[in-house]
Amino acid sequence: MTRSTRAAIIAAAVLGAILASPGWAQTVLYDNGPVSDSAGTGFGGADESVLQTVVLGDQDFGYAHGPAPFDERVADDFTVTDPGGWQIGAVLFYAYQTNVSTASTLTSVTLRIWDGPPGAPGSSVVFGDASTNRLVSSTFSGVYRVSAATPLANNRAIMENRVAVATTLGPGTYWLDWQTSGSLPNDGPWAPPIVTTGVGATGNAVRYSNTGTWSPLLDSGSSNAKGLPFVIEGPSDVAAAIPTLGGVGAGLFVLLLAAASSALLRRRLV
Repeated sequence: MTRSTRAAIIAAAVLGAILASPGWAQTVLYDNGPVSDSAGTGFGGADESVLQTVVLGDQDFGYAHGPAPFDERVADDFTVTDPGGWQIGAVLFYAYQTNVSTASTLTSVTLRIWDGPPGAPGSSVVFGDASTNRLVSSTFSGVYRVSAATPLANNRAIMENRVAVATTLGPGTYWLDWQTSGSLPNDGPWAPPIVTTGVGATGNAVRYSNTGTWSPLLDSGSSNAKGLPFVIEGPSDVAAAIPTLGGVGAGLFVLLLAAASSALLRRRLV
């Protein structure tokens, strides 16, 4: 093996390690709100999403949004602010089934994007449908849903569900409408609400049931209007990823790319 070949292999290996690192995650276009409000205080040092019954009067750990027999869905809105629109690559949703480990039991997510409130006159679906499973991965989010009275409970491990989306949306307000399935029968799945310590009303999400109507997502104890946490990501690419590496990482990337190109060029000339 020549020196130039060896250099090319090393450069390629290091570049591969960088590409596989978290720095190459997809660009966040929008974050609807926090899924946790207590960092590092939960079981095993995990974060927590705390149900604030005493302070706020809330009673609901989560909101069912599973398939038959109830055929429930949830939806929440977001606004595309870029005049050039957003190219969307994925959406992260959050859900759980009870009394499971940190290994996910969630198996499917269907998604529709509406150009207005779901089911409202004049609103149309601009992406997706209610039958295609768009779930790419489902992993433990590092957050447990707990009550203030049982802060170390670990029976509601919240999963982060990555859902594939390939569409471009122009400026305006849209609604994500989704349903999650799990392998445990008669157990949700449950969508935890946005949580901020001391804040009851966290959004304007809505919920659909087999009654055929959409209604505001309200806590059953306090009637506080709830929002749902989700993250919208753009497509993964080099241009978007380099800034997330930081100055040193980006500089290393450029140097390694130059080294790899030079080594391969020398190899061709030999």
